[in-house]
Amino acid sequence: MGAGHFLKIYLPVLWLFLFFAVQSAAVELSGNAETIPESGFIELQGKELLLNGVQIIPQNATCKDSNGLWSCGKSAWETLKNKLDSGPVHCTLILDLQNPGGNPEQANCLLKKENLSIWLVSRGWALTNKEPDEFLSSQENLASENNAGIWRDGFTPPDLWRTSFKKGTKHCNVCSVRRQSFLRKTPKLKSP
Repeated sequence: MGAGHFLKIYLPVLWLFLFFAVQSAAVELSGNAETIPESGFIELQGKELLLNGVQIIPQNATCKDSNGLWSCGKSAWETLKNKLDSGPVHCTLILDLQNPGGNPEQANCLLKKENLSIWLVSRGWALTNKEPDEFLSSQENLASENNAGIWRDGFTPPDLWRTSFKKGTKHCNVCSVRRQSFLRKTPKLKSP
């Protein structure tokens, strides 16, 4: 019996074992969640969580519609708070092997079997991050087309509102975004 025969038989078994070991290592949290608008996260069982794939509109963000400026950030967080108050949340933490113990932790969260990231994006109260998945992008496009949430009257949020998760960094750029101006400045047209 050679090494090749050993690898053909035992390597697939090892991969199966590792697959199930990783699956069972997923951390799940359930209970009543709260919003933490100042930091851009939700809290569940004492853990700050970032909803996977999205950036909730910053609390102090202002948007512009046909009536002028409005507090779209405040509206986004009030909408999320009302949603979270409607029942317990079930979150599965996304393990980041490049940033073990990272804070905040990303999570896929469900409330009444509804994904909170999808729910927020489809209603126009969150943006996809800079590396969105295809489904979330389609939901954001629908929200924009339907003038939902921040998208009303064709408002276009600045790219600054979107987070980016680069490999090798400890944190996303949420903290730096929070401290910057959120009102998009429109370019002034030159007079002829």
